[in-house]
Amino acid sequence: MSRRLWLAALAVATVTGCRARNQSEDAVDAGGPDVALESSAGQGYLAVQARHCAQCHQSPDPAAGVLSGQDTPVPGTQAYGSNLTPDPDTGLDLQDAGVIAASILQATALDGGFLCPAMPAYLDAGMGPAEALDIAVYLQGLTPVWHPVPSSSCAAGSAGDGG
Repeated sequence: MSRRLWLAALAVATVTGCRARNQSEDAVDAGGPDVALESSAGQGYLAVQARHCAQCHQSPDPAAGVLSGQDTPVPGTQAYGSNLTPDPDTGLDLQDAGVIAASILQATALDGGFLCPAMPAYLDAGMGPAEALDIAVYLQGLTPVWHPVPSSSCAAGSAGDGG
């Protein structure tokens, strides 16, 4: 899928999601606008579980926080699962949900570069823009955790591989 077509699909999903949120906010006027965001975050939590994000992004130390990254590389790689909490120094900070969703779908870094192949482009794995946006909203709601993660190298395996 071309980048232009993908961006158009993301824009449509974002607008559609906003319309759905506005409609649900109208329906639950007494409950306030946070109800729709909580619903999106709940769907994001379920998607994070279904997509097994914790395999790479959850520290084995429970005290390190939810999806705060790993200090050991993904098996067979020199890539480290990054800190997905909104920590301003070591995590996603206050990135826009659309930017995070685009990163998930295209396996691109927040600065636009590509991530290592250990991070799949979830658009190719059947994820739609709405699911990616739900995940992004969920990640934005995590408790920020200061947890530095080593820099990744996209070279395959260990240095002896010739990868």
